Amino acid sequence: LEMTRKIDAERERIKAATLDAFSEEHRLKDLEKDKQLNDMRKTISELKRKSEQGSMQTQGEVLELDIEAMLKARFPVDSIEPVQKGIRGADILHRVYTRGGTVCGTIAGESKHTKAWSDEWISKLKDDQREVRADIAVIVTEAMPKGIDTFALIEGVWVTSVALAGPLAEALRVNLMQLSSSR
Repeated sequence: LEMTRKIDAERERIKAATLDAFSEEHRLKDLEKDKQLNDMRKTISELKRKSEQGSMQTQGEVLELDIEAMLKARFPVDSIEPVQKGIRGADILHRVYTRGGTVCGTIAGESKHTKAWSDEWISKLKDDQREVRADIAVIVTEAMPKGIDTFALIEGVWVTSVALAGPLAEALRVNLMQLSSSR
C-alpha cells in the first residue's frame, strides 16, 4: 500500500513536471507567434504608408504636369521647362519671351498638392529662385495659408490657388514684359 502511494505520488510529480514543461513550451510558442503577428502588422502598416506616400507623390506630379500644360497652352511663345526629379530646385521654370524672341525674365514655380500649408515652402522656393536667378517665385497650392483664399504675396513669393494659377501667371508675365521694355 505504501509502495503504491509512493508510485502514485511519483506519477503525480512526473505528470506535473511534464505538464509544466509542456505549458512552458506552448507559452514560448504563443509568445513567438504573437511577436511574428506584431512584426507582420508593423510591416503591413509600413507598406501601406509607403504606398500612400507614393500615390501622394504621383498626385503631386499630376498637378505639376497639369500646370505645365496650362502654361504651354496659354503662352506658346514662352519656354516652360520642368525641373527633373531628384534635382534641387523649383518644379517649373517659365521663361518669358517677347514675340521678337527677347527674354524678359523667368518665373520659378512650385506646385503643392497637399492638405496642409507649410511656411517652410516660402524659404525653400526663395533659395531655389536665387539659385536659378529667377525674377519671380510662385507657389501654386491646394492648401492655402491661413487667411488667404485666392492669392497673395508672402515674403516676396506669390502664393496662389490652382484655379488662379493661369490668371496670375498672365499678370506676372505682363509685368515682366513691361519691366523689360522699360529697361
